[in-house]
Amino acid sequence: SSCHHPEKSFTDGLSTSDTESGKGRNAPSVIGSAWQRWFYWDGRKDSLWSQAMSPIETPNEMGSNRLAAVRYIAEHPGYKSQYEKIFGPLPDIALSDKQPDSAGPYDNKQSREIWSKFSPELKQTINSAFVNIGKALEAYQRTLVYEPTSFDLFARELTASSTEYSLNAVELAGLQLFINDGKTQCLQCHNGPLFTNGGFHNVGSGVFKGDHLDFGRMIGLQAVTRDEFNCLGKYSDADADDCSSLRFLNPSPQIPVKGAFKTPSLRNLTHTGPYFHDGRFTSLKEVIEFYNDPPANGTHELQPMSLTGDEIDQLVKFLTTLSK
Repeated sequence: SSCHHPEKSFTDGLSTSDTESGKGRNAPSVIGSAWQRWFYWDGRKDSLWSQAMSPIETPNEMGSNRLAAVRYIAEHPGYKSQYEKIFGPLPDIALSDKQPDSAGPYDNKQSREIWSKFSPELKQTINSAFVNIGKALEAYQRTLVYEPTSFDLFARELTASSTEYSLNAVELAGLQLFINDGKTQCLQCHNGPLFTNGGFHNVGSGVFKGDHLDFGRMIGLQAVTRDEFNCLGKYSDADADDCSSLRFLNPSPQIPVKGAFKTPSLRNLTHTGPYFHDGRFTSLKEVIEFYNDPPANGTHELQPMSLTGDEIDQLVKFLTTLSK
């Protein structure tokens, strides 16, 4: 909740989140997570439960480790009883005072050394309990759903053949621009009930030089295929047939994914700024102006839109109808 505040549509309102070791990426909203198939801006996780585990043991996020997380549950009376009611007994290593407090493959040197000496069987036991924590977090996050907005009311009015509509003339003009693919190309990425295609697109926001490199999907693509906690891994509850997104993923480095980032939902976006993976824009108008006149240099998917100032304002007004 330090990065996902309920009152801010489960974001933190910062350009990039404060982390244990400095600045990270912009914290996306977790509302609507139940309908996503990739997680993180680069899609390096393919399930909500595996994503939920990752920040716990990532050094520049929560900076803990998987054994410490399991022991925390074991030492908390309320969590322990809830865990064991759902998943069965916690492993002995989490309950014994004679066992180490911390161990994991990504924490500090001492924790990594302890983890390296564990047997494969013990590692799997700890992993299974850690996975259960992730699945409990997923169960909660799946309850976070979007509330209907004025746009949804307008959509119901259309299907009911109403003669009066909830959207005003400016908002309707913005809607017409939004769905005019020849004019704005918005629907190429932001379509469907969630206003996202769930894919990855290069809009010229990657960083390939300097101290804060970010190659986006190029790295996430490689990471998700090697993840021990992915959909096809032994800790997953899914059948192989349910993992089509991963099974048919082409991890070839030749695929042009350098600088591509996940397309976020446009729902609730008036509450989820700043915008882009690095929070570079503070207002919706700035975002539309960027798309209207994209960088001339570099490789990206954007084409200039040639919108007038009034059209930019109309498009922004429509986008606000997607928020409660």
